[in-house]
This record gives sequence, C-alpha cells and structure tokens, in this order.
Amino acid sequence: MTNLDKINHASLALLVIGANLPMEEISSMLDMQPTKTIHQGDIINRLPQMIAGEDEWVYLQELESPQGRDEIMRMLLEKLQNVKEGLQSVKKFGEVRLRLHVQSDYAQMAYCLMPETLVDLASIGLPLDISSISWGEISL
Repeated sequence: MTNLDKINHASLALLVIGANLPMEEISSMLDMQPTKTIHQGDIINRLPQMIAGEDEWVYLQELESPQGRDEIMRMLLEKLQNVKEGLQSVKKFGEVRLRLHVQSDYAQMAYCLMPETLVDLASIGLPLDISSISWGEISL
C-alpha cells in the first residue's frame, strides 16, 4: 500500500552545478530566471554547518499532485523541451540535472510518474535525481 495522499511537499528542480557559473548567461540560454542561486562558499545549512562547494543555478517548481498527473510538472517539462538546445549549451559550464524531491510525514509513500511523463523526461536527456524524505509515521 502506498500513501499517495500523504505527501506533504513535492518539487521538481532544474539544476546547473559547477565552478564560477555565469548565472546571467545561463538564464539567457534557458530563457528562465533562477528561483535561487548559490555561490561557492555560501552557507547552505546552519546546523550542522554546510558550505556550498560549487555554484548552483536552480529553477525550482513546487508540484501539486503526487498521482502523476501534475500539470505544473508537465508545463515545466514542456518548457525544457522548448529549450533543449540551450540545455545542451549550458552543459559546457557544469553538470545539468533534474531533481524530484518528495517529502512526507508518513512511511510507505510514493510519487507516481505516468508513462507520458517518463517519455518527456527521457526526451529531455537529463539525469533525474529522486530525493525522498519520510519521517516514518505509520497511518492506520
């Protein structure tokens, strides 16, 4: 049994990670403004203290539906399809990847990716990190 309705938070991010990233040039190539930028040496976590080892250009989109029919995800993937050439160009600056992050208070959670979403992800040609955090409560 999975708890698709027990997901508290889900997001999909496009990440560009590297040294001395030209943030404005990346934004221009992708026709997107980052939701966050991180520079090498920035404090990214206070306790325990963690320092960014590289620059990061991040475009993060909060998702709405863990059942796999998330229109926000579909729109972001469509946008990435339209800038595939820019994505290829940005790869010269560093690592480019997608990250799906899912968080829940409950154990046995799942995030469903529909076949058409998987096709879209594959056609974009970027690695997909899947990050899940579960605090482990058991729902009865």
